[in-house]
Amino acid sequence: MLDQFQLDAEAVHAALRAAPRRSSGDALSAVLARIDADTPMTVEDIAALWVAPGLDAEALLALAQRARGRHPAPLETFAPLYMTNTCDAECRMCGMRRDNRALARETVDIDAVDTQLRLLRQRGMHGVALLTGEYRPAKRGWALDLVRHAVARTQALGFRHVLINVGALDAAELDIVLADVARNADGAVVPKLTMCTFQETYSRRHYARFMGTDSDNPRADYDRRLANFDRARRAGMRVANPGILVGLNPDLGFELMALVLHARHLLAHGMEVYLSVPRLRQIAGSANQRGADDASFIRLVALLSLGLRDAKIVLTTRESAAIQRRLVSIISVLSAGSAAVAPYTAAGARFPLEASQFEVIDQRPFEEILGEHLVPGQPIENYDPV
Repeated sequence: MLDQFQLDAEAVHAALRAAPRRSSGDALSAVLARIDADTPMTVEDIAALWVAPGLDAEALLALAQRARGRHPAPLETFAPLYMTNTCDAECRMCGMRRDNRALARETVDIDAVDTQLRLLRQRGMHGVALLTGEYRPAKRGWALDLVRHAVARTQALGFRHVLINVGALDAAELDIVLADVARNADGAVVPKLTMCTFQETYSRRHYARFMGTDSDNPRADYDRRLANFDRARRAGMRVANPGILVGLNPDLGFELMALVLHARHLLAHGMEVYLSVPRLRQIAGSANQRGADDASFIRLVALLSLGLRDAKIVLTTRESAAIQRRLVSIISVLSAGSAAVAPYTAAGARFPLEASQFEVIDQRPFEEILGEHLVPGQPIENYDPV
C-alpha cells in the first residue's frame, strides 16, 4: 500500500556513512545555526550530530534543552497496567517469553482490572496503558475480549488517555478491540486511544535473532509488526507509539535514524506520535542483561528531542531517578508504575521481578515521582494530585 511505511535500511546506512563529512567544521556549524534559528532538522542533520566528535552527550543535552525552551509543553504521564504476563511469543530478551520457566505466571479477570483502574483514578491517575502478552491466532480471542472490556471500563471511569499495548493486530482484530468505542463522522475514534507497538529493533537481522523466525510465533513477522500503526490508522486510531528497545542492537545510530523515519511517516499521515526508548533491563532468569550506557542513551534522547519536536518522547521508571531528573526537561511524558500484573494498591505497587516483564529501577509510588516535577500553574497532564 502506498500509505504504508517501508524502511529503506540501505538508505539509513548510507546516511550514517556520509554523516562524518558533515559532523565538524563549517558543515557542523551550519547544522547548529539551523537549530539556533529554530529550523526543522533533516535526517542528514540528525545523523551528523549523532557522530559529531566535538559534541558529547552533555552538549547535545544542552542544545535540546534550549530548543525545547522555545516550545514549552506540559509534562504528561500514564501508568502501565498488565492484565496478564502470559505470552506465546519467544523474544529472547523478554521476561514474559513463553519458555521462561523462571517467571511466575499471573492473569486477572475484568473485575480485577476494574478494581485496578479505580485505584489508579482514586490516586489521581488519568492515563493508563493496557498490556497483555502476544498470542497465536487461535489463542488471541480471549485477550482481545479482555482488552475490549478493559477499554470500555476506562471510558466509564473517565480516563483521558488509554494506550493499547497488545501486539500487532489484523484489521478484524482491531474491529473487535474498538467495537464499543465512540467514533466521529469521519470514522476516527473519539477517545484518545494510542496504539503501542514497539518494533524493538529496526534491523531485520537483530529482529530475527531476538524475536525468532518461526511463522507460528506471533512476534516473528517483522513486516506485519512494522505495518501495525498504518492498520490502526485505517481502523480509526489517530495516536501511535512506536519504540525501540535500546541496547538490543549495538548500532544505536541505525535505530535512531529508523525511528525518526517511522515517526515522520506517521506524523505526515496525521497521527499524534509518542516515542518510547526503554533500555534493556534485567528479567527473571537472567542476571546480566543491560542496555546502552548513560552517555549513549542521553545522546539518543537529545537527538530525538531535537529532530522530532512534534513527537512526544516517553521516559519510564525503567530509568533511575537521576536519569529522569537529567532528561525531564527535554521529554514530554514521564510514565511511572510497575511491570507486574495488577500490582497497584491504595498507596503503592508490587514490584516482583519473578512475575514482571522486566526490572523497574525506580520503585517509588508514582505520586512521589511525579510530585518532583509539579510546577504551580502547570499541572502534569493526566495526573491530578489528591
